[in-house]
This record gives sequence, structure tokens and C-alpha cells, in this order.
Amino acid sequence: MQWLSVIPALVTIIITFRTKKLIPALLTGIVVGTLLNAKSIIDGIMSIGKYIVEVLSDKGSAYSLSFLILYGSLSELISMAGGIAGFSRMLEKRIKSEKGVLGWSWGLSLPTFFNSSFHFIAVGTVMNPFLDKVKASKEKFAFILSVTSLQLILLIPVASANIGYMVSLVAANMRSISIHDSAYRIVARSILWNFFSMSMILLALGVTFFSLGFGKIKFGKALNEELTQAHIEKEKLEDKQVEEYPQRAMNLIVPVVILIASTVFLFWWTGRDKSSSFLGALSNADFNVSIFAGAFLSIFLSSVFYLFQKISLAEIQAHIVKGGEKVLSLVIILLLSWVLTRITQDLGFNKLISSDLIASMPRPLIPAILFLISAVISYMIGSSWATWSLMIPLAATFFIGSGIDIAIMAGTVWAGGAVTDVVSPIAAEMAEIPYAKHFITTLPYVVAGATLSVIGYIIAGFLIC
Repeated sequence: MQWLSVIPALVTIIITFRTKKLIPALLTGIVVGTLLNAKSIIDGIMSIGKYIVEVLSDKGSAYSLSFLILYGSLSELISMAGGIAGFSRMLEKRIKSEKGVLGWSWGLSLPTFFNSSFHFIAVGTVMNPFLDKVKASKEKFAFILSVTSLQLILLIPVASANIGYMVSLVAANMRSISIHDSAYRIVARSILWNFFSMSMILLALGVTFFSLGFGKIKFGKALNEELTQAHIEKEKLEDKQVEEYPQRAMNLIVPVVILIASTVFLFWWTGRDKSSSFLGALSNADFNVSIFAGAFLSIFLSSVFYLFQKISLAEIQAHIVKGGEKVLSLVIILLLSWVLTRITQDLGFNKLISSDLIASMPRPLIPAILFLISAVISYMIGSSWATWSLMIPLAATFFIGSGIDIAIMAGTVWAGGAVTDVVSPIAAEMAEIPYAKHFITTLPYVVAGATLSVIGYIIAGFLIC
């Protein structure tokens, strides 16, 4: 009856693909899974609470959710204090062309990489006024914004919410497959196998500096908007920034410097007893503790920095809370996806994908197969983080069955999960274009990136596997 283990995830994917609503789909998948795994309907419903408590009590999961909330709060504090607006003013005399807008969108990845959502909002807010001024293509800007908001960030293995989450996932699954290597070291090595993000960065650089045929090939069709006009207007009012405080670029730069410096220092501090070298200490750091403490310290010191600028404590408190609220939907998605993963494992999914089945596959094709599975799921459910949660246990199973390096398996999952983020609706919103335009102009590059990735994985499979 192990085949029943695929039903909850399949139900979730189908409902998400049909409705484009991930949270209701995950809830439905969880209910279906618990009913399949229980002796009665009542027992199934009651077991949902047990699974949620198990997930929340897991150390890695708790840290991952905490990262998100803290980074959301820090992002909101920076916006409130005029850091983004100040940076925009600083660039007024430096941007005179479309290449300038796109080039600075890349450059602003450095002070905004710690949170992909913050990167979307910060870079979009800073650059949007220049789009009409220099007559830049808003479709190109939306594409570059999408690529720099996740694909680039995934290749930076320090002090970001994404890297914290990835390490937590790997650490949780290492326990079940008896790997004693550092979870952080595995994730750092796996970055080299994220061929999709690398492909998208190369394509985006081509668009930035050479236009690379942007807009000449279009896939897809216009999508219907499901939200009412009143809902859209309400969201615009909620997201509107009130420029109550001076516009100062330092209010963005100082918190980011504190975040990077404190996190790297804490990496060294927590790993110094295991290695005498600086790089060795970083590899052996207590990653979850370090990145949480770095984010917490950054919020505290940034708040003190803003207090000296006569920004009220009440205002700071309000925006710390507001920043946490902004990431609540992602927190719920991650929590539910973890619960769904545990349910499918209890139903016997890992045994269904047996070592014999994996051994029967052509070994050189396994990385490409895992990438394609992850990419399809990512595209269907529209969430890279949920895809990673569902697919990393499968990557661990493939590692056991094939013996292929776990870093390669994890890298293909990061790559496949990242497929959906290139056509992000947030990028279209920040570029002030309809999502349909962003979708049909960007999709050809997604297809090209996925094709290059598959070719890369096949070549690597024959050379290494």
C-alpha cells in the first residue's frame, strides 16, 4: 500500500495547478494524507495537530521560521527609516540609460541579498522612478529583478534567509541517511550544482548588456486576474511607504554591514573550536545559531541607530511587528509543506522509491531526472521553498539508492525549485506591468535555462556519475 504515499502530494499539486492557491492545496493534501494514514476520520483529523507540533518542535524548522520573521522585520525597519528612498536619491545623477537601470539592479543585490522579498521591494522601489525617465523596458527590468532576487542570491552561501532554510532542510534529512558531514558544507558544495540559477544569471547578463533578443520570442497567453479592484487598491495602500523620516542611504547601508559582519563573525566564533583556520571554522560553524543571532543583533543595533536619529521607539516596534506579519504567508506555506512531507514519509514514500528502482535507472541520467521532477513540481505549485521541502527527502533517497554525491542531488533540487521564481508576480508588480506581459516575455528564457541545465546535468552525469 506504499503507493498511497504519492496521493497527498499529487492532490496538492493538482489543486495548486488548477487554483493557483498553495495554502488551500496544502491543507487539502494534509487532510487526505492523515485520513489515509489513520484508522478513522476522527483519528486522521486529530493527528494533524500532532504533526504540526512535531514540526514546530524540530530545532531546524524553528530556526528557519525565525530567520524569516527576523529578516522580514529588518527589511521593514530599513524601509521605514528611509534607507531605500535615500539610496534612490543617491543614484539620481548616476543613472542615465536603460543599461544603467539594469546594471544598478545587479549592483543593489549586495546590500539586499539577505532576503529575496526585500530585494524585490527595495530594488523595485529604488529603480522604478528611473524606468520612465530613461525610457527603459519595464519587461526587461522585471526579468532582471526576478533573476537577481533568487537566482543570484542562491549562489551566495552566507547570511541569507534562503541559505538558512537550505541548511535546515539538509540537516534534517542527514539524520535519516547517516551522513556526518557538516550540513553547511554540503549546501556550500551543492551551490556548484545549481545549473539553472547559473544559466539564468548568464542569460540575464546577456539581456542586461546585449539585450539578447529580449521580447522577440514570447510564450504563453494573458492570464485572468482573480482579485477584485477593491482588494488590489487595499493592498496598494497597505504597502505604501509614508516618508516620515529623512531619506538616508546610510539607513540601508549600516544595517546590512552589521548583518554581514556579525553573521560572518559568529560563523567563526561557533566553529573556532573545531578548526584553527578561519575558513575551517566557517565550515564547522553552528549555522542556525549564528545566522539567527546575527539577524537578531542586526535588528537591535539598527533600532538603536535609528533611535539616535530621533525615530520613535513606538514606530520601530510597530514596523518590527509589521515586517514579521509580511512573511506570515510564507511561514504558513513552509509549516504546511513540512507537515505534508512528514505525512508522505509515514505513508512509506521513501520505501516506494526503493533502492532497486533507483538502481534500475541509468546512473548518469539521475541528476537530470531529479532536476526535471523538481522543476515540474516547482512550476505547478509556484513555490521554490515548498518544492525544496518536498524534494530534499527524495534527493536523500536517490543518494542512498545511487551513491551519487548528496551535494549533487541537493544542487539539482535547489535548481529545479528555483524555476518558478523567474516568473514572479512580485517582479511584475514592482515594474508596474501586467503579470501576463512579464510571463510571456520571460518564459522563453526559463525554457532556455532549463534546457541548458538538463544538458549540463547529462554531461556531468556521464563525466562524474
